[in-house]
Amino acid sequence: MTYIKQEKKRIASLDALRGFVMFWIIGGNYLFHRLASTTDWAFFNVISTQLTHVQWDGFHAYDLIFPLFMFTSGVSLTLSIGNRDITPVFRLQFLIKAAKRAAIFVVLGVIYNFSWSFDPDRFRLASVLGQIGIAYLFSAILFLYIRPLTGRLIGLAAILLVVAILQLAIPVPGYGAGVMTPEGIINGWIDRTYLPGLLYGGTFDPEGILCIFSSTSVTFIGALAGSVFLKNQHHNPLKIIIFCLMSGTILIILSLMMEDYYPMIKAAWTVPFNLLVAGLSLLFLAVFYGIIDVLHYQRWAAFFTVIGMNSIAIYIGARFLSSPIFKMTLSGGPFDGPYLALMVIVMVIFLEWLVLRYCYQKGWFLKV
Repeated sequence: MTYIKQEKKRIASLDALRGFVMFWIIGGNYLFHRLASTTDWAFFNVISTQLTHVQWDGFHAYDLIFPLFMFTSGVSLTLSIGNRDITPVFRLQFLIKAAKRAAIFVVLGVIYNFSWSFDPDRFRLASVLGQIGIAYLFSAILFLYIRPLTGRLIGLAAILLVVAILQLAIPVPGYGAGVMTPEGIINGWIDRTYLPGLLYGGTFDPEGILCIFSSTSVTFIGALAGSVFLKNQHHNPLKIIIFCLMSGTILIILSLMMEDYYPMIKAAWTVPFNLLVAGLSLLFLAVFYGIIDVLHYQRWAAFFTVIGMNSIAIYIGARFLSSPIFKMTLSGGPFDGPYLALMVIVMVIFLEWLVLRYCYQKGWFLKV
């Protein structure tokens, strides 16, 4: 893991989209929560509600943030491979690199979970970063070993089918089959049985074993979208936009058709949830790509691009530096008073961005 000087990616919209995702994690959510509590305006109240996770089943906009980042990771995977011939040597080298990356992400995720309290009793192995790294590795294996598009689609369908069978048809001891509750879902039983350390949800972990396997489908859909970019970026960008819009719409419709008998649960990464967030991610990608790379309206995205180019660095840094400050703005403390708290949030976000902008200008990017 090193800071390196790096050229900008040739698909500018991808970094802007990743930065858009990270903005809400590094302070955007706190900003709108504070605006809602300070003004009590209906507009801010609605946004504030959407910037929270649903308790279990259902969907809020904030539930898209993590999957959208995983989706962009899949797009980046394909762009990293490029149009190279997939020789056995290249395949092995790439997978070794992806495996090392996954291991580093798991370690960083454990450190992230501890935050400032390195108490052994708080050890939690599962993490957002760990899930991103492992899903990237699994997607790389699928993408490098399955070359025809038909085979890749079959591989994607196989992941979703296995998850659906496990969650709907396999009995959980003491609960039975298809019990879609935090205690009865098979995700929780697998985590309680095989996953070391604390479980974030008590009886299950939203980044647990089956969740990682299931969420690989979102990263892999991103990789499939990336392959369309490689084929059409310089020749037919309109085809990319149409592909993303049509594919995204189809996935969203499929997810909504399944919802009545198969709940949409982000914490368990159920199949309807995966299809919905993958579909929405494709729509976001189409919009960002169309505006930034095709129409070349790029100035508005500079704010997000600066964040997106160092997304992992700011994600970890925010956990240890800015997040404790943000939490104090919601709970009183030294920032008692709504307008003072609001000013502190804006100032911290601005300082975060200034640091990232300096790194961007210097060409310093954290590469894992």
